[in-house]
Amino acid sequence: MKQITILGATGFVGKNILQKAIDKNFKIKVLALDVEELHDFAHAIEVIEGNYFDKEKLQKALEGSEVILSAIGPLKNRKLSSEDNYINSLAFIIKQMQANKQTRWISISSAGVKKEHENLPLARKILRVKLMIDSKSTINIKERELHLLDQSNLDWTNIRPPFIKENVDGEFVANENKFIGNTVDVNQLSDFMLAEITSKKWIKKAPVVGTK
Repeated sequence: MKQITILGATGFVGKNILQKAIDKNFKIKVLALDVEELHDFAHAIEVIEGNYFDKEKLQKALEGSEVILSAIGPLKNRKLSSEDNYINSLAFIIKQMQANKQTRWISISSAGVKKEHENLPLARKILRVKLMIDSKSTINIKERELHLLDQSNLDWTNIRPPFIKENVDGEFVANENKFIGNTVDVNQLSDFMLAEITSKKWIKKAPVVGTK
């Protein structure tokens, strides 16, 4: 039974991933600032109380895990959640994973995020413009994170979904660049992320996903 660490486990996507990981009998560690948010899962997980920017707590959360999954999104505390703080935390995680001889990292960003030198199809260009208007900082953070991962020696996968919703009908599709649609079903997204724990198809890649 693999031990995994889930970052961002108290969010909309994070809780979905967490429940599915519990159902699959993974041994699970999570880092959470609000422990009460995980009260219903407490019997099945190990919780490290702290935030994403606390290096000591991050180190404890990573220890012993074979795979790190991140559903980290923007935090409400603007003082803490500056762009540089996010990047510094990921840089620390990469360094710590290397020290721990951990290699597998799976994270979620956005279909509006652009890889370096990537030519976006028109539909993704339009989505990117919308997201930059709504949250330019989030796109900037996720693009800097993707660049940092690409420069690392980790076996990373960075999943780029459009808008994430519940109960979206259709088939889940993943593509290197093509825009699949405006939405992705949260359950399908979580299943894909957990399947990547053992899959090698998308290592060192950033698939664009959606429910079609």
